[in-house]
Amino acid sequence: MKCNMQDIWRKITSNLWDVAIVTHHNPDGDAIGACFALAHALYSRGFVPRVVLDDYSNKFDIVKGKEFVDNSITSYDLVVALDCGDISRIYDPNGLFANAKTTINIDHHISNDSFAMYNYVDANASSTCELVYDVLEHNIRIDKDMAEALYMGIFTDTGGFRYSATSPKTMSIVSSLMERQIDFGAIQEKMMYAKTPAQVAAFTTALGNLAYIGGNIAYTTLTIEEMAKAGANRGDLQGIVEYLRNIDKVEIAVFFSELEGGYTRASFRSNGADVNLIASQFGGGGHKFAAAASFEAPFEEGVAQVLEVLKNHV
Repeated sequence: MKCNMQDIWRKITSNLWDVAIVTHHNPDGDAIGACFALAHALYSRGFVPRVVLDDYSNKFDIVKGKEFVDNSITSYDLVVALDCGDISRIYDPNGLFANAKTTINIDHHISNDSFAMYNYVDANASSTCELVYDVLEHNIRIDKDMAEALYMGIFTDTGGFRYSATSPKTMSIVSSLMERQIDFGAIQEKMMYAKTPAQVAAFTTALGNLAYIGGNIAYTTLTIEEMAKAGANRGDLQGIVEYLRNIDKVEIAVFFSELEGGYTRASFRSNGADVNLIASQFGGGGHKFAAAASFEAPFEEGVAQVLEVLKNHV
């Protein structure tokens, strides 16, 4: 069922049960910001929210919310999925979402097929944090902790307000969040500029593996072994594919990373081509200019499969 912001808030808060919040594997700033903002909001209303999160970079600890993380929970009646383009992307090691009596989906990916019982999906939104803001702003007072989490998510998912999904509404929301006296400068510094040694090592290795198809497609790879040598986890890999997209004359950028269990992940960015269509060929999706896919294939084979499709875009 498709819902509006008022319906969603009523579905989340009209029952006596507590709320579990889940998001996608390898969570980014938008996913973490949305989870923490909603958790803070529910806590302020007397709920005991729990957030289930995959490993993530400690840079996101600049906003409060880590105290809500609990990956040990095994059963919750109500589960909210945030920033998940499809049900297969949910990080849910204990099967909370599949076994919940009620499920809610809040997301902004164009590939989202409204997989939950109740869905608030808007592909025109800059980020899931923008949608969570809509839900909260119309129902509660957004405090500084919520505002900083939401700002982090919007800032990161818009590439520092550079991407095309950044709208006048987005900037109006940002202005409203800044009125809560948030430390927006520190958040920007941490998200865009500050790097850990592990991030630098992973980034250096990835750039060393850089290759091109024609003059308009740039790609690079990172194996599990290379990540381990760099001392990096998956949360340290964000920003690599965006860097490739900024190379002069590059229209499509792809970052391949090896996953455990014989899976390959391809993260796509574009300056014009619809990479959501490319990702969908491998069971993934996202947005027109930013998408990803994780699919079963040994790493070298998975990379070769995607590169074969990309040759049609040279």
